[in-house]
Amino acid sequence: MRLDGDGSAATWTHFGLVLTLLTGLGGCCAPGDDAKTARVHDAGTDAGLESGLGGGSDAGLDGGSDGGSDAGTPDAGYVRVRRTGRFFEHRDRPIRSDLANQGVATVERGHGGRSLGFKITLADGTRAYFKPSQSFTGMSWQAELAAFHLDRELGLGRVAPSIGRRIDWSAIEPAAGDDRRVSELNVVDGQLDGALIWWVPERLRAVELPNGWQRWLRIDDALPAVSPFQRPLAYRERIAALTDETEAPTVPSAPDPDRPDRPAELSDLMVFDYLIHNGDRWGTNNTNIRTLETGGPLMYLDNAAGFTMRRARTHLMDTRLAQVQRFRRSTIDAVRHFSMRRFQARLERDPLAPLLDEAQLENFEVRRAYLLDYVDGLLERFGQAQVYAW
Repeated sequence: MRLDGDGSAATWTHFGLVLTLLTGLGGCCAPGDDAKTARVHDAGTDAGLESGLGGGSDAGLDGGSDGGSDAGTPDAGYVRVRRTGRFFEHRDRPIRSDLANQGVATVERGHGGRSLGFKITLADGTRAYFKPSQSFTGMSWQAELAAFHLDRELGLGRVAPSIGRRIDWSAIEPAAGDDRRVSELNVVDGQLDGALIWWVPERLRAVELPNGWQRWLRIDDALPAVSPFQRPLAYRERIAALTDETEAPTVPSAPDPDRPDRPAELSDLMVFDYLIHNGDRWGTNNTNIRTLETGGPLMYLDNAAGFTMRRARTHLMDTRLAQVQRFRRSTIDAVRHFSMRRFQARLERDPLAPLLDEAQLENFEVRRAYLLDYVDGLLERFGQAQVYAW
């Protein structure tokens, strides 16, 4: 994971705190007692994956080969879809093995953002960003890991390789210093659980979207009076200020994108964010919408706000989805034939499982069903040629 400048997580504002009061936002599930020791899996490959966590082997470090594989009997009606074990050209397996096993060499405190995180260099030089367990409910390290696994199940390959890891507090404490957020960290028996996220070596740039970019994703010309692609609090304030006389803004025709596949990338991002319920993607300067180098492909940076709203759907996320009318067929196929059994199996293989609780998984299924119903309605209205634009 990487950010320009101070290399810290994106600025949160007060989104999480306000949603706690307005929508009953609750913290993500914490690992149970069985997660206080490293998980030991059935026999498989990459023996010693968790040696840095207490020993054991892993039966699915990256969920199978680069193209994905299935273990056991497929669910009824299951259709094989292409999965991925890569982050662009970088293979997950060796990166996640290093993240799990290499010792901690140096630790720096992250600068910026509401939650407290740390930039870590491992013994072999691998760099990573550690998002530890903490009481702040707007950030969930488990959500970062669940988002990684969902990304791979959908065949997107745009979330940086990540894994759950327990690190001695003594290795982190000097870097934490007198930061006021230290009191929020959940240190248990001298150790701190969290998500260790690979530090992407490419320079990440905030995507520059021209005025009118929303039309890349539209079939008709209808646009809302208030754009949902902004910070949640600003959106709420502007919605509250609407009157009967309020008119939708005049948005110019869509300019040419900076690269031919940018519209399809943004459509995929909307689908992904809707499924994980990440309301923190859009904000000032598109901090969490980053490309690899200038004009490069889009990656999905900072997913810690996913799965944190303790409800299946919200008005804001439904409104964002409603702005998308054009989709990549392969992405919708992957959502349509998604295997919850396989996804849960991936989550359980993480060293610090469980990552999501039953309510979070049920809410995810509600959103998936709603998304597919929405797409099916568009198909009936406009036809496949227009809806499946890519």
